[in-house]
Amino acid sequence: MSPARRAELFGTVRELLMEVGYERLTIDAVAARARTSKATLYRQWGGKSGLVMAALTQGDARHPPLVQNVEEISLDEAFAQLARADRMSDRDLRMGFMLLHAASTDPDFAAALRKEIIVPLVDELVAVFETAADRGTIVRDSPLFARLAHVILTDIAFYPLLNGQEGSQADREELFRTVIRPALSFTGRSNP
Repeated sequence: MSPARRAELFGTVRELLMEVGYERLTIDAVAARARTSKATLYRQWGGKSGLVMAALTQGDARHPPLVQNVEEISLDEAFAQLARADRMSDRDLRMGFMLLHAASTDPDFAAALRKEIIVPLVDELVAVFETAADRGTIVRDSPLFARLAHVILTDIAFYPLLNGQEGSQADREELFRTVIRPALSFTGRSNP
């Protein structure tokens, strides 16, 4: 399958996800709308979960790094980049909630969602903290780093739902100043 054809197929999958949701999306519907065979879809992606993950993580669906030039910037500069990040579009927000709902009902999809989307995002944020620890800016506490990555991602994903309004740069700056930064400077563990 050519890159252009693959991009068209993945666009079709994302359109159908938004229209009918994960639970009602079928390989038959994708094949019909994308003008391809079900056998090709199964052969290439193994089924619905694999196809959806590919559509969400490959090509133009790939997200840019959360923080640019991690090795070259300070922790506070990384926080500033995260605070300035564009808000999630309404479409992305709806897609995220739909995927979380699908994960709550389909353990195989939940495992794929964690592996392909959530873990890489957590790892990106942990790398920011690990780099700061390598420089001696903060004490290394890898379990804490992972938990703080979860806090940041949860805030980004759920702030609009929990607060009834879009999160702003000022809201994210406050999170880093009042929660994340203090947590990084208070640890019961010593440097190894």
